[in-house]
Amino acid sequence: MSTKIEKNVEFKISRFDPEKNRNYTSTYKVPIRKGTTILDAFLYIKDNLDESLTFRHSCRMGICGSCAVNINGKPMLACYTQVLHLETDPVLVEPLANMPIIRDLVVDIQPFFDEYKKTKTILIKPEEELKKPNEFTQMPADLKKIWDLTLCIKCSICYSACPAAIDEKFLGPASLTANYRFISDSRDQGCPGRLKPMADNVWLCTQCNSCTLFCPKLVGCADAILEDHGLLVEAGNLPRTVIDVLERVYKYRNPMGTHQSKRMDWAKELNVKTFPSVTQADVLLFTCCSTTYDIRNQEIAKDMAHLLSKMGVSFATLGAEEWCCGDHMLRMGEKGLFEELAQHNMTAFKQFNAKRILTLSPHCYNTFKNDKPYKDAGLNVQHYTQFIADAISVGKLKFRNPVRRKVAYHDPCFLGKRNDIIEAPRQILHAMSGLEYVEMKRTKQSSFCCGGGAGRVWTEEAPPEKRPCVNRIKEALDLGVDTVAVACPFCVTTLEDAVKVLDLENKIVVKDILELVKEAL
Repeated sequence: MSTKIEKNVEFKISRFDPEKNRNYTSTYKVPIRKGTTILDAFLYIKDNLDESLTFRHSCRMGICGSCAVNINGKPMLACYTQVLHLETDPVLVEPLANMPIIRDLVVDIQPFFDEYKKTKTILIKPEEELKKPNEFTQMPADLKKIWDLTLCIKCSICYSACPAAIDEKFLGPASLTANYRFISDSRDQGCPGRLKPMADNVWLCTQCNSCTLFCPKLVGCADAILEDHGLLVEAGNLPRTVIDVLERVYKYRNPMGTHQSKRMDWAKELNVKTFPSVTQADVLLFTCCSTTYDIRNQEIAKDMAHLLSKMGVSFATLGAEEWCCGDHMLRMGEKGLFEELAQHNMTAFKQFNAKRILTLSPHCYNTFKNDKPYKDAGLNVQHYTQFIADAISVGKLKFRNPVRRKVAYHDPCFLGKRNDIIEAPRQILHAMSGLEYVEMKRTKQSSFCCGGGAGRVWTEEAPPEKRPCVNRIKEALDLGVDTVAVACPFCVTTLEDAVKVLDLENKIVVKDILELVKEAL
């Protein structure tokens, strides 16, 4: 570490006094050198400013995982994180979420370990095999398949970041990842038994990607849980709610269970061009099943069509040839069904000559960009917020009417966490006169999931207090906003459900950004 002090940084540390049952914040000025970590700052405070500050640490090398805390809203290892790399002043430090606070930054990690213990983290083999004195050998290629999944240090960061973990029924990302790691181990023979502990709760996972995004060891937890879903699908061990969704998609090519002939009913009075009547346009609008069939969300599709027409953009849709993009089916583990949907849509894309594909849903955007076979086609795809933000920046779109609302923006996981589309939605909202903008406490890549991903928008059965959407609306309510802006139809559905559950219809509303754009035009 350098001896030169680069700057004095202010630390705002969330504290908890169990004797007085009091939450409070302490502020400290800490001299920072190149290489100074958050843990170094804690030790400086403890030694020089406030010996009562309580935190947990041990190895100081990113091995034990004990020093994990929330830094500027993101769960990180204090010993891994250099202060100057944060490029913020002040630095806000809080204890990890989803676990009881013992004192200051020390949380009771027992809930994490209680869930982790429900997975057998030893090889399972027949008893007669275990009695043999032979070693259980493994080829290097087989070890390579599971190696990355063995790097977990049990720091509980994934559990802290996970929206599903607010329901104690959920095993948690680390446990489910370890389960898949052993199922995938060429030496293990315990797959049937390993499926049982997760069969009734893995469906709470929303595939928001928080576990993978914040893991200090880069363990692919979200992908491992997706594979868990796939194993349960193959075994036929599915809850009725999941079966119903998959059966609707098999039969109707959409999870809403509506016949494809009604796919364009939302646009009856809009004169929207459709394939195969037209086979060429500047923009191919991929509308999404939710904005096509859900009466509430049809308004989003209508607003997009109105906007494109007003801007003079040549556009069309695939009409009845638009099938579900398959994102939710893939995240639920039904890979075969996803591939069938994707192959159909890819064929339609090839037959339609469009400069770009414009999506209303972040889920469609994500799967077109990142999931094979869509990914291999190199599709020129944009989410509508990118399209509108670009139009505003070059002067093709200007807002004339004030939008007199106090608005907080909720970052959809498949837009922010998975694709780093953070600024485009905010640029649109900041361009609206009269709008008072407020950031959520958990925001951008640290946004808290609405709870609708991986099919949970249709399979939700948790009591209200354990639903991520209810948790999120309570957060918005504490900010004093009257409007929660979103950029995803599934967020609209889940968050509006939460508003109704909390009986807040007269206090707060949920609006897609396109609906606010309509107000501003």
